[in-house]
Amino acid sequence: MSRQELVPVFHELKRQRESRKDLIVDSRTLTAVSEPERIVIDIPKFGGYPLTRHAHDQLASKVQIPQAYYNRILEAKNFGLLANNVNAWLPTEDKRMIRIMDGNIRAILSDRYRVLDNYDLVFLALDEFAKAGADVHKVNLTESHLFIKAVTPKLQGEIRPGDIVQGGLIIKNSEVGASRFAVEPFVLRLKCTNGLVISQGYSRVHLGKRKEEGEFNWSSQTINLENQAIWSAVRDVIKDTFDPASFAAVVEKLKGNADTPVREPVKAVDNVVTALGLTEATKEMLLKNFLDEKDFSSWGLTNAITATAKQFPEPDIQVDLETKASNIAMLTPDAFLKVVEAKPKNPAIRKLIEGDGT
Repeated sequence: MSRQELVPVFHELKRQRESRKDLIVDSRTLTAVSEPERIVIDIPKFGGYPLTRHAHDQLASKVQIPQAYYNRILEAKNFGLLANNVNAWLPTEDKRMIRIMDGNIRAILSDRYRVLDNYDLVFLALDEFAKAGADVHKVNLTESHLFIKAVTPKLQGEIRPGDIVQGGLIIKNSEVGASRFAVEPFVLRLKCTNGLVISQGYSRVHLGKRKEEGEFNWSSQTINLENQAIWSAVRDVIKDTFDPASFAAVVEKLKGNADTPVREPVKAVDNVVTALGLTEATKEMLLKNFLDEKDFSSWGLTNAITATAKQFPEPDIQVDLETKASNIAMLTPDAFLKVVEAKPKNPAIRKLIEGDGT
């Protein structure tokens, strides 16, 4: 991506930064209020706010209402019943960080939640990419995540003769508590621009110091000092992830299993779907991609998964599938065969891809 292509991302991150409001509140002061077309959470002194889909999920978890039951009431638009349920279980003695943007509650978090700002992260990352001679491959900003992928021609290898991959990294951040912050190796196959996310990088939970009640002061010197150590660590991790020796080790592991044969493609896809916890709809797409390419090997199956990832418009699903594809690709030949040749629908298959794949 060129700098020009990144401009809309910069503008949106700046807009989000300027429109957000973060509050630390006592949970006992919150009230769920039903309206004709929605439920809102009333926050004393600040007013009532509707919730995003993600915030609804967090609220259900906080008040320990089963997710399926909560969703059923929400989808039925029985907002009075939903408000009664929430209010019955909401009063506790804990404090919460309520994150608001564009007039909606986008997250309900612990008062110890450490906010790693997407705006700051993008500029830090671009600075380190420039030092490493890396190019931004893709940036995705969703309701719950920021994903930044970068690759460098300085890290290049062959899985098979002529099948070239480049190395890089993916940075994953969530300002709404959807996942850990992570910097992980990313492998780009040049032939088709499919990507693999290698789940063996740096990650940390968004945990910081407890905060005082009221509106969260982003310009606080204490907060800036608290996050400086994190940003320093992130810079170091980005540098380390572009290390040639680390990339070479990943390539060797991919090559070691690339030509392991898949003797029964349909059965293999069934087993991989079970092992990775994929949906039936994803299974149909995966099977078609695998059969169309006719590369009945571990590498062929891996690329069928990453090709399937590209068919989804949602970046969150794409990255999830790219990560799961690497769980297959990084297996040893013996472990891979145990997965693809196991009895179909065997729940124990999932255990075969846990750990280091040995």
